[in-house]
Amino acid sequence: MPAAAAPSLFTTPDLELMSYCEDRDFRAEGKPEPNSRSQSLVYFSQDKKWWIKVTFKGAISCFTHDAEPGQIKSKRERRNEFQDFVRLIDFRSMALLDNTLTEVILNGDPETTEPVKLYCEPEDTNRFAKLIKNLRFHIREDPSRVVYPPCSQFPSFRAINVAELKEEIEITDGVFRVLHKRDRKPYILKVVNRPLYQPRDSVVIQKELENLEQFKGVAGIVQPAGIAVFANPYATSQNCVKQMVVSGILLEYYSGGSLQRVLNEKRVREFDWERWAVQIGNALDIFHRAKKTHMDIKPSNIVLDNDGNAVLIDISGIGGLTHEWRAPEIRDEISPFDLPFQTRRMNDIWAYGKLLTEIASNAGNSPFAGTLRLVAEHLTEENVHNRWTLSEGISRLKICQYID
Repeated sequence: MPAAAAPSLFTTPDLELMSYCEDRDFRAEGKPEPNSRSQSLVYFSQDKKWWIKVTFKGAISCFTHDAEPGQIKSKRERRNEFQDFVRLIDFRSMALLDNTLTEVILNGDPETTEPVKLYCEPEDTNRFAKLIKNLRFHIREDPSRVVYPPCSQFPSFRAINVAELKEEIEITDGVFRVLHKRDRKPYILKVVNRPLYQPRDSVVIQKELENLEQFKGVAGIVQPAGIAVFANPYATSQNCVKQMVVSGILLEYYSGGSLQRVLNEKRVREFDWERWAVQIGNALDIFHRAKKTHMDIKPSNIVLDNDGNAVLIDISGIGGLTHEWRAPEIRDEISPFDLPFQTRRMNDIWAYGKLLTEIASNAGNSPFAGTLRLVAEHLTEENVHNRWTLSEGISRLKICQYID
Protein backbone atom coordinates (compact mmCIF):
# COMPACT_ATOMS: atom_id res chain seq x y z
CA MET A 1 0.00 0.00 0.00
CA PRO A 2 1.38 3.44 -0.89
CA ALA A 3 2.30 5.87 1.81
CA ALA A 4 -0.06 8.73 2.45
CA ALA A 5 0.92 12.07 0.97
CA ALA A 6 1.34 14.79 3.58
CA PRO A 7 -0.60 18.04 3.06
CA SER A 8 1.60 20.98 2.08
CA LEU A 9 0.08 23.48 4.49
CA PHE A 10 0.21 23.39 8.28
CA THR A 11 -3.22 22.46 9.60
CA THR A 12 -4.54 21.72 13.06
CA PRO A 13 -5.06 17.96 13.25
CA ASP A 14 -8.70 17.01 12.77
CA LEU A 15 -9.14 13.83 14.79
CA GLU A 16 -12.16 11.77 15.71
CA LEU A 17 -11.25 9.68 18.73
CA MET A 18 -12.74 6.22 18.77
CA SER A 19 -12.11 3.47 21.33
CA TYR A 20 -9.43 3.29 24.03
CA CYS A 21 -8.14 -0.02 25.35
CA GLU A 22 -5.34 -1.20 27.59
CA ASP A 23 -3.76 -4.36 28.92
CA ARG A 24 -5.87 -5.71 31.79
CA ASP A 25 -3.40 -8.10 33.38
CA PHE A 26 -1.15 -5.51 35.00
CA ARG A 27 -3.01 -5.44 38.33
CA ALA A 28 -2.77 -9.21 38.70
CA GLU A 29 0.96 -8.82 38.02
CA GLY A 30 1.25 -6.21 40.78
CA LYS A 31 2.11 -3.39 38.38
CA PRO A 32 0.86 0.22 38.74
CA GLU A 33 0.44 0.74 34.97
CA PRO A 34 -0.72 -1.36 32.01
CA ASN A 35 1.91 -2.98 29.79
CA SER A 36 0.30 -1.42 26.72
CA ARG A 37 -2.47 1.02 25.85
CA SER A 38 -4.05 1.93 22.52
CA GLN A 39 -6.22 4.73 21.17
CA SER A 40 -8.07 4.28 17.88
CA LEU A 41 -8.94 7.36 15.85
CA VAL A 42 -9.76 8.72 12.43
CA TYR A 43 -7.41 11.40 11.10
CA PHE A 44 -8.82 13.81 8.51
CA SER A 45 -6.66 15.92 6.21
CA GLN A 46 -8.10 17.82 3.24
CA ASP A 47 -10.20 15.28 1.29
CA LYS A 48 -8.65 12.20 2.87
CA LYS A 49 -8.93 10.23 6.06
CA TRP A 50 -6.92 7.50 7.73
CA TRP A 51 -7.88 4.99 10.38
CA ILE A 52 -5.11 4.86 12.99
CA LYS A 53 -4.42 2.99 16.21
CA VAL A 54 -1.76 4.57 18.41
CA THR A 55 -0.23 1.99 20.75
CA PHE A 56 2.16 2.77 23.60
CA LYS A 57 4.23 -0.26 24.55
CA GLY A 58 5.46 -0.63 28.11
CA ALA A 59 4.40 0.90 31.42
CA ILE A 60 5.01 4.63 31.49
CA SER A 61 6.34 4.32 35.04
CA CYS A 62 9.30 2.35 33.65
CA PHE A 63 10.35 5.50 31.78
CA THR A 64 9.45 8.23 34.30
CA HIS A 65 10.12 6.41 37.61
CA ASP A 66 7.52 8.60 39.29
CA ALA A 67 4.65 6.18 39.92
CA GLU A 68 4.68 5.08 43.52
CA PRO A 69 2.08 2.46 44.58
CA GLY A 70 -0.07 5.17 46.18
CA GLN A 71 -0.13 7.23 42.96
CA ILE A 72 -1.88 4.72 40.72
CA LYS A 73 -4.14 6.52 38.26
CA SER A 74 -7.65 5.38 37.42
CA LYS A 75 -8.42 4.05 33.95
CA ARG A 76 -10.27 7.27 33.13
CA GLU A 77 -7.24 9.34 34.13
CA ARG A 78 -4.93 7.13 32.08
CA ARG A 79 -7.26 7.33 29.09
CA ASN A 80 -7.61 11.11 29.26
CA GLU A 81 -3.86 11.60 29.66
CA PHE A 82 -3.08 9.39 26.66
CA GLN A 83 -5.80 10.98 24.54
CA ASP A 84 -4.47 14.46 25.32
CA PHE A 85 -1.05 13.34 24.14
CA VAL A 86 -2.36 11.59 21.00
CA ARG A 87 -4.17 14.78 19.96
CA LEU A 88 -0.78 16.52 19.73
CA ILE A 89 0.91 13.99 17.44
CA ASP A 90 1.78 15.34 13.99
CA PHE A 91 0.47 12.53 11.79
CA ARG A 92 1.56 14.43 8.67
CA SER A 93 5.12 13.32 9.35
CA MET A 94 4.17 9.63 9.28
CA ALA A 95 3.93 7.33 6.26
CA LEU A 96 0.36 6.28 7.00
CA LEU A 97 -1.03 3.32 5.07
CA ASP A 98 -3.90 3.88 2.67
CA ASN A 99 -7.18 1.95 2.76
CA THR A 100 -6.48 0.04 5.96
CA LEU A 101 -5.86 0.53 9.67
CA THR A 102 -2.39 1.87 10.47
CA GLU A 103 -0.95 0.99 13.86
CA VAL A 104 1.54 3.55 15.18
CA ILE A 105 3.60 1.84 17.88
CA LEU A 106 5.31 4.14 20.38
CA ASN A 107 8.20 2.99 22.55
CA GLY A 108 11.63 3.97 23.79
CA ASP A 109 13.52 1.53 21.60
CA PRO A 110 16.69 3.33 20.43
CA GLU A 111 16.84 1.05 17.38
CA THR A 112 13.55 2.54 16.18
CA THR A 113 14.91 5.61 14.45
CA GLU A 114 11.75 7.61 13.78
CA PRO A 115 11.17 10.31 16.42
CA VAL A 116 7.64 11.36 17.32
CA LYS A 117 6.81 14.90 16.21
CA LEU A 118 4.20 17.05 17.94
CA TYR A 119 2.29 20.15 16.91
CA CYS A 120 3.19 21.73 20.23
CA GLU A 121 4.61 20.77 23.60
CA PRO A 122 2.31 18.82 25.92
CA GLU A 123 1.47 20.16 29.35
CA ASP A 124 4.00 19.53 32.09
CA THR A 125 1.42 17.49 34.01
CA ASN A 126 1.20 15.00 31.15
CA ARG A 127 3.67 12.22 31.91
CA PHE A 128 4.27 11.63 28.21
CA ALA A 129 5.91 15.08 28.10
CA LYS A 130 8.85 13.56 29.98
CA LEU A 131 9.20 10.90 27.30
CA ILE A 132 8.95 12.88 24.10
CA LYS A 133 12.70 13.40 23.55
CA ASN A 134 13.31 9.67 23.71
CA LEU A 135 10.02 8.47 22.24
CA ARG A 136 10.25 6.66 18.90
CA PHE A 137 7.69 5.06 16.62
CA HIS A 138 7.24 2.56 13.85
CA ILE A 139 4.15 1.70 11.84
CA ARG A 140 2.52 -1.45 10.54
CA GLU A 141 -0.84 -2.62 9.30
CA ASP A 142 -2.78 -3.42 12.47
CA PRO A 143 -2.92 -7.24 12.67
CA SER A 144 -6.00 -7.09 14.91
CA ARG A 145 -8.04 -4.88 12.56
CA VAL A 146 -11.45 -5.97 11.30
CA VAL A 147 -10.86 -7.51 7.87
CA TYR A 148 -13.77 -7.09 5.45
CA PRO A 149 -13.54 -9.43 2.42
CA PRO A 150 -13.88 -7.63 -0.94
CA CYS A 151 -17.16 -8.25 -2.75
CA SER A 152 -15.22 -9.20 -5.87
CA GLN A 153 -14.32 -12.52 -4.22
CA PHE A 154 -17.96 -13.63 -4.28
CA PRO A 155 -19.44 -12.61 -7.66
CA SER A 156 -22.13 -15.32 -7.63
CA PHE A 157 -23.87 -13.88 -4.55
CA ARG A 158 -26.53 -11.20 -4.68
CA ALA A 159 -25.10 -8.03 -3.09
CA ILE A 160 -27.47 -6.06 -0.84
CA ASN A 161 -26.37 -2.75 0.65
CA VAL A 162 -26.66 -2.69 4.44
CA ALA A 163 -28.61 0.56 4.09
CA GLU A 164 -31.44 -1.53 2.58
CA LEU A 165 -31.69 -3.69 5.70
CA LYS A 166 -33.50 -2.93 8.93
CA GLU A 167 -32.38 -4.68 12.10
CA GLU A 168 -35.25 -6.34 13.95
CA ILE A 169 -33.68 -8.46 16.68
CA GLU A 170 -30.25 -9.74 17.74
CA ILE A 171 -30.39 -13.52 17.99
CA THR A 172 -26.88 -13.98 19.38
CA ASP A 173 -23.61 -12.05 19.24
CA GLY A 174 -23.14 -10.85 15.67
CA VAL A 175 -26.27 -12.61 14.32
CA PHE A 176 -29.43 -10.63 13.59
CA ARG A 177 -32.84 -11.08 12.08
CA VAL A 178 -33.21 -8.26 9.57
CA LEU A 179 -35.90 -7.05 7.19
CA HIS A 180 -35.29 -5.96 3.62
CA LYS A 181 -36.85 -2.51 3.48
CA ARG A 182 -38.07 -2.81 -0.09
CA ASP A 183 -39.50 -6.33 -0.36
CA ARG A 184 -40.25 -6.69 3.40
CA LYS A 185 -38.64 -10.13 3.42
CA PRO A 186 -36.86 -11.34 6.59
CA TYR A 187 -33.31 -12.67 6.51
CA ILE A 188 -30.62 -13.74 8.95
CA LEU A 189 -27.53 -11.51 8.94
CA LYS A 190 -24.18 -12.73 10.28
CA VAL A 191 -21.86 -9.72 10.52
CA VAL A 192 -18.09 -9.66 10.16
CA ASN A 193 -17.49 -7.08 12.90
CA ARG A 194 -18.96 -9.05 15.77
CA PRO A 195 -18.39 -8.39 19.49
CA LEU A 196 -14.93 -9.47 20.67
CA TYR A 197 -13.85 -9.72 17.03
CA GLN A 198 -10.67 -11.62 16.20
CA PRO A 199 -9.05 -11.70 12.74
CA ARG A 200 -9.90 -15.39 12.48
CA ASP A 201 -13.59 -14.42 12.40
CA SER A 202 -13.10 -13.05 8.87
CA VAL A 203 -11.54 -16.36 7.81
CA VAL A 204 -14.59 -18.18 9.21
CA ILE A 205 -16.95 -15.87 7.28
CA GLN A 206 -15.05 -16.46 4.04
CA LYS A 207 -15.07 -20.22 4.55
CA GLU A 208 -18.79 -20.21 5.25
CA LEU A 209 -19.40 -18.24 2.04
CA GLU A 210 -17.37 -20.80 0.10
CA ASN A 211 -19.41 -23.66 1.57
CA LEU A 212 -22.70 -21.84 1.00
CA GLU A 213 -21.75 -21.45 -2.65
CA GLN A 214 -20.86 -25.13 -2.97
CA PHE A 215 -24.09 -26.34 -1.36
CA LYS A 216 -26.54 -24.00 -3.09
CA GLY A 217 -29.83 -25.77 -3.69
CA VAL A 218 -29.00 -28.75 -1.45
CA ALA A 219 -31.93 -29.77 0.75
CA GLY A 220 -31.24 -29.84 4.46
CA ILE A 221 -28.35 -27.35 4.31
CA VAL A 222 -28.80 -23.64 5.02
CA GLN A 223 -29.20 -21.53 1.89
CA PRO A 224 -27.65 -18.12 1.18
CA ALA A 225 -29.73 -15.08 0.33
CA GLY A 226 -26.70 -12.97 -0.59
CA ILE A 227 -24.01 -10.82 0.97
CA ALA A 228 -24.53 -7.59 2.89
CA VAL A 229 -22.15 -4.94 1.56
CA PHE A 230 -21.00 -1.41 2.26
CA ALA A 231 -18.21 0.92 1.16
CA ASN A 232 -14.82 0.05 2.62
CA PRO A 233 -14.81 1.99 5.93
CA TYR A 234 -11.01 2.27 5.76
CA ALA A 235 -11.07 4.02 2.37
CA THR A 236 -8.57 6.89 2.39
CA SER A 237 -9.80 9.04 -0.49
CA GLN A 238 -13.26 10.51 -0.03
CA ASN A 239 -13.64 11.72 -3.63
CA CYS A 240 -13.41 8.49 -5.61
CA VAL A 241 -15.64 5.46 -5.96
CA LYS A 242 -15.04 3.32 -2.90
CA GLN A 243 -14.45 -0.41 -3.00
CA MET A 244 -17.45 -2.35 -1.74
CA VAL A 245 -16.69 -4.95 0.91
CA VAL A 246 -18.61 -7.73 2.65
CA SER A 247 -20.05 -6.63 5.98
CA GLY A 248 -21.91 -9.89 6.55
CA ILE A 249 -23.63 -12.99 5.18
CA LEU A 250 -27.34 -12.92 4.41
CA LEU A 251 -29.06 -16.27 4.97
CA GLU A 252 -32.57 -17.46 4.33
CA TYR A 253 -34.79 -17.07 7.38
CA TYR A 254 -36.20 -20.33 8.77
CA SER A 255 -39.37 -19.51 10.66
CA GLY A 256 -39.52 -22.71 12.75
CA GLY A 257 -36.65 -21.58 14.96
CA SER A 258 -33.88 -23.77 16.32
CA LEU A 259 -34.17 -27.38 17.40
CA GLN A 260 -32.65 -26.29 20.71
CA ARG A 261 -35.63 -24.05 21.37
CA VAL A 262 -38.06 -26.83 20.45
CA LEU A 263 -36.28 -29.16 22.89
CA ASN A 264 -36.24 -26.54 25.63
CA GLU A 265 -39.95 -25.89 25.22
CA LYS A 266 -40.81 -29.62 25.13
CA ARG A 267 -42.56 -29.25 21.75
CA VAL A 268 -40.95 -32.08 19.78
CA ARG A 269 -44.20 -34.02 19.45
CA GLU A 270 -45.92 -31.01 17.87
CA PHE A 271 -43.89 -31.75 14.71
CA ASP A 272 -43.35 -34.67 12.35
CA TRP A 273 -40.11 -35.21 14.22
CA GLU A 274 -39.53 -38.72 12.85
CA ARG A 275 -38.12 -37.26 9.60
CA TRP A 276 -35.53 -35.05 11.28
CA ALA A 277 -32.95 -37.77 11.91
CA VAL A 278 -32.74 -38.79 8.25
CA GLN A 279 -32.85 -35.17 7.02
CA ILE A 280 -29.95 -34.17 9.27
CA GLY A 281 -28.05 -37.37 8.48
CA ASN A 282 -28.44 -36.86 4.72
CA ALA A 283 -27.21 -33.27 4.98
CA LEU A 284 -24.19 -34.36 6.99
CA ASP A 285 -23.49 -37.18 4.53
CA ILE A 286 -23.43 -34.69 1.64
CA PHE A 287 -20.97 -32.62 3.63
CA HIS A 288 -18.72 -35.61 4.17
CA ARG A 289 -18.89 -36.74 0.53
CA ALA A 290 -17.53 -33.29 -0.36
CA LYS A 291 -14.59 -34.00 2.00
CA LYS A 292 -15.84 -31.41 4.47
CA THR A 293 -16.77 -31.67 8.14
CA HIS A 294 -19.12 -29.57 10.25
CA MET A 295 -17.40 -29.91 13.65
CA ASP A 296 -20.21 -28.35 15.69
CA ILE A 297 -23.27 -30.57 15.33
CA LYS A 298 -25.71 -29.68 18.13
CA PRO A 299 -29.39 -28.70 18.51
CA SER A 300 -28.74 -24.95 18.20
CA ASN A 301 -27.17 -25.55 14.78
CA ILE A 302 -30.32 -27.20 13.46
CA VAL A 303 -33.28 -25.02 12.46
CA LEU A 304 -36.74 -25.84 11.17
CA ASP A 305 -38.24 -24.38 8.02
CA ASN A 306 -41.85 -23.34 7.56
CA ASP A 307 -42.85 -26.96 6.85
CA GLY A 308 -41.03 -28.37 9.88
CA ASN A 309 -38.08 -29.80 7.96
CA ALA A 310 -34.67 -29.88 9.65
CA VAL A 311 -31.92 -27.69 8.18
CA LEU A 312 -28.21 -27.74 9.11
CA ILE A 313 -26.69 -24.27 9.71
CA ASP A 314 -23.36 -22.70 10.72
CA ILE A 315 -21.49 -24.55 8.00
CA SER A 316 -18.05 -22.93 7.93
CA GLY A 317 -16.58 -26.10 9.41
CA ILE A 318 -14.00 -24.00 11.28
CA GLY A 319 -16.21 -21.90 13.56
CA GLY A 320 -16.99 -22.62 17.18
CA LEU A 321 -16.66 -25.88 19.06
CA THR A 322 -18.78 -27.00 22.00
CA HIS A 323 -16.87 -29.19 24.44
CA GLU A 324 -19.75 -31.45 25.45
CA TRP A 325 -20.53 -32.09 21.77
CA ARG A 326 -17.01 -33.25 20.98
CA ALA A 327 -16.33 -36.95 20.54
CA PRO A 328 -14.29 -38.43 23.42
CA GLU A 329 -11.21 -38.95 21.25
CA ILE A 330 -10.82 -35.23 20.43
CA ARG A 331 -11.95 -33.52 23.65
CA ASP A 332 -8.41 -32.76 24.72
CA GLU A 333 -7.21 -31.66 21.28
CA ILE A 334 -5.88 -28.09 21.20
CA SER A 335 -6.35 -27.67 17.42
CA PRO A 336 -9.22 -29.98 16.43
CA PHE A 337 -9.77 -28.24 13.08
CA ASP A 338 -6.28 -29.36 12.03
CA LEU A 339 -6.99 -33.03 12.63
CA PRO A 340 -7.15 -35.44 9.65
CA PHE A 341 -10.44 -35.58 7.77
CA GLN A 342 -11.26 -39.09 8.97
CA THR A 343 -10.86 -38.05 12.63
CA ARG A 344 -13.05 -34.99 12.12
CA ARG A 345 -15.66 -37.07 10.30
CA MET A 346 -15.83 -39.53 13.19
CA ASN A 347 -16.37 -36.59 15.53
CA ASP A 348 -19.34 -35.45 13.40
CA ILE A 349 -20.79 -38.96 13.49
CA TRP A 350 -20.49 -39.14 17.28
CA ALA A 351 -22.16 -35.72 17.68
CA TYR A 352 -24.94 -36.78 15.29
CA GLY A 353 -25.56 -39.82 17.48
CA LYS A 354 -25.74 -37.63 20.57
CA LEU A 355 -28.22 -35.40 18.72
CA LEU A 356 -30.46 -38.42 18.03
CA THR A 357 -30.39 -39.21 21.75
CA GLU A 358 -31.58 -35.68 22.53
CA ILE A 359 -34.47 -35.96 20.07
CA ALA A 360 -35.45 -39.42 21.33
CA SER A 361 -35.47 -38.31 24.96
CA ASN A 362 -38.08 -35.68 24.07
CA ALA A 363 -40.18 -37.83 21.75
CA GLY A 364 -42.03 -40.00 24.24
CA ASN A 365 -42.36 -43.77 24.03
CA SER A 366 -43.00 -44.24 20.32
CA PRO A 367 -41.30 -47.21 18.62
CA PHE A 368 -39.23 -44.89 16.42
CA ALA A 369 -37.86 -43.12 19.50
CA GLY A 370 -36.52 -46.52 20.51
CA THR A 371 -34.91 -46.85 17.08
CA LEU A 372 -33.23 -43.48 17.53
CA ARG A 373 -31.78 -44.61 20.85
CA LEU A 374 -30.48 -47.83 19.32
CA VAL A 375 -28.85 -46.08 16.36
CA ALA A 376 -27.45 -43.39 18.66
CA GLU A 377 -25.88 -46.04 20.86
CA HIS A 378 -23.94 -47.43 17.89
CA LEU A 379 -22.98 -43.98 16.57
CA THR A 380 -21.59 -42.85 19.93
CA GLU A 381 -19.38 -45.87 20.64
CA GLU A 382 -16.25 -44.66 22.43
CA ASN A 383 -14.12 -47.04 20.41
CA VAL A 384 -14.02 -45.47 16.95
CA HIS A 385 -13.41 -48.88 15.36
CA ASN A 386 -16.76 -50.11 16.70
CA ARG A 387 -18.62 -46.91 15.83
CA TRP A 388 -21.15 -47.20 13.03
CA THR A 389 -20.57 -45.28 9.84
CA LEU A 390 -23.01 -42.54 8.96
CA SER A 391 -24.37 -44.63 6.08
CA GLU A 392 -25.10 -47.54 8.42
CA GLY A 393 -26.98 -45.26 10.79
CA ILE A 394 -29.03 -43.60 8.05
CA SER A 395 -29.88 -46.95 6.44
CA ARG A 396 -31.22 -48.35 9.72
CA LEU A 397 -33.24 -45.17 10.31
CA LYS A 398 -34.80 -45.29 6.82
CA ILE A 399 -35.83 -48.92 7.21
CA CYS A 400 -37.35 -48.46 10.66
CA GLN A 401 -38.96 -45.12 9.80
CA TYR A 402 -41.46 -46.87 7.57
CA ILE A 403 -41.86 -50.04 9.65
CA ASP A 404 -42.50 -48.15 12.91
